[in-house]
Amino acid sequence: MSRNKETLVLLIDVGPSMHNIVPEIEKVCSTLIEKKLIYSKADEVGVILFGTQDTKNELTKEVGGYEHVVVLRDIRVVDVDLLETLQPLPRGTHTGDCIL
Repeated sequence: MSRNKETLVLLIDVGPSMHNIVPEIEKVCSTLIEKKLIYSKADEVGVILFGTQDTKNELTKEVGGYEHVVVLRDIRVVDVDLLETLQPLPRGTHTGDCIL
């Protein structure tokens, strides 16, 4: 039986108010990705950080706004490199625009 591919986007607040729990977030995200690597190799994952010092996202270029939001990883098939991307997460210095 085949199953459909899933796409997951992790939206992670790394702003100053979250610094004390970022290590736990790193652990949870790593565990989630490890499980996807084992059981769901065709699934796709993307990672967006808000509250960062930098601003790197297409919406800022296209329409403005969304400052202190970084696309850390575009949506693509889950791989081992994603685990390295999530360790360690940067600690931000700003409050960011949460994209909902």
